[in-house]
Amino acid sequence: MKTIMTAFLLTLTFLLAAKSCDNKDEVKDLSGKLPEPIKIDLQTVEVAQLKSDQAFAFEFFSNVFYEEKNDENKNFMVSPFSLSMALAMTWNGSANETKSAIQNTLKLGDMSDKEVNEYFKKLKESFEKTDPSTKLAIANSIWTNKNIEILPEFVSLNKNYFNSTVEAVDFGDPTAKDRINKWADENTNGLIKDVIEGTDPQALMYLLNALYFKGIWTSEFDAENTTKMDFFNEQGSPVKVDMMHQKELFNYVSDETMQMVQLPYGNESFSMMVLLPNDNKQLTDIISNLENEDYWDNMKNRLRDNEVDLFIPKFKTEYSKKLNDILIDMGMSIAFDPQKADFSRMSARDAFISFVEQFTYINTDEVGTEAAAVTVVGVVTTSVQPSPPKATFKADRPFIYLIQENSTGAILFMGAVKNF
Repeated sequence: MKTIMTAFLLTLTFLLAAKSCDNKDEVKDLSGKLPEPIKIDLQTVEVAQLKSDQAFAFEFFSNVFYEEKNDENKNFMVSPFSLSMALAMTWNGSANETKSAIQNTLKLGDMSDKEVNEYFKKLKESFEKTDPSTKLAIANSIWTNKNIEILPEFVSLNKNYFNSTVEAVDFGDPTAKDRINKWADENTNGLIKDVIEGTDPQALMYLLNALYFKGIWTSEFDAENTTKMDFFNEQGSPVKVDMMHQKELFNYVSDETMQMVQLPYGNESFSMMVLLPNDNKQLTDIISNLENEDYWDNMKNRLRDNEVDLFIPKFKTEYSKKLNDILIDMGMSIAFDPQKADFSRMSARDAFISFVEQFTYINTDEVGTEAAAVTVVGVVTTSVQPSPPKATFKADRPFIYLIQENSTGAILFMGAVKNF
């Protein structure tokens, strides 16, 4: 039996949007001056990868949805983008069957190492500049054990493609965790201050990815129009909620299963998509459709301007979940196996993934959305149109939402509101 010493690979991804009505003056100053969104030009292989990313997002969300449904059945949110970026950085240290398993789980197809890393580099750089009214910053850092050699190619890949800073640390020093937490605090605008309780002297490394986003609705809700209304929880019982309301032109589509409305932020580079099941349908019906290969693209292609009488509740969700079993079910079992996992491109020490856990936060109000995601991967070593139609969209029952970058369709967050 190989000697086990603890090491962690920690990946933090944080998304933050509009924090309060205090932002209104700032945004109004930009009104009428915003440039058009920057179209992110992608190579053929990258276009295909974005479609695969969406399939990964829906499969990941579906697995969490059904686990949660069979457990406490509470509101939840996950970040597919956070998880895929965290696992892609981990993938840079994997080899052989372990590398293939992570690649297949992420649905990276037969993309080369260079193509995968360039893809994430392009998304990072493009997302940061596509909307000047939206504050978006992505930061990465690697904290290595100064007493354990980390292979230089693994470090250089993350430096060159993820723009990671790298610092050797004495993990036996009790203040080491304070330095890591301070970095997280500074790169999430103070929203997430504590990402680690302590450092293990035998830890291999801590790798952090922080993504910060702050935006406002393109069409804000007037707080004076927010009133108490009934929301019918998943069991059908009514509860009074703060229901926001506005009547405006939005991209809208419906079919026999659901209604979908697109609520843009800023210059419309990013948006929230709200998926509301029809009266005779359930969230599970939407989930089943999203698992069909072409359903999402077909629905998005059918979006058209409608005058929408929109009702949506203010909501806030804090959620965390260990993702080991889900990722194993999605094809990554070998990466969690201490006898079979191969992370030999990370270190000469034998290693396997001990845990993957994600923490999320979202708060949506009249001004916009504030959201965050933290993904933790623990690695243990072994050694223009005619007058639009009208529609009413009243989210007074459980619904699904996601936040996407519109040019690429990359899904940053995805969640379900079921109960209040």
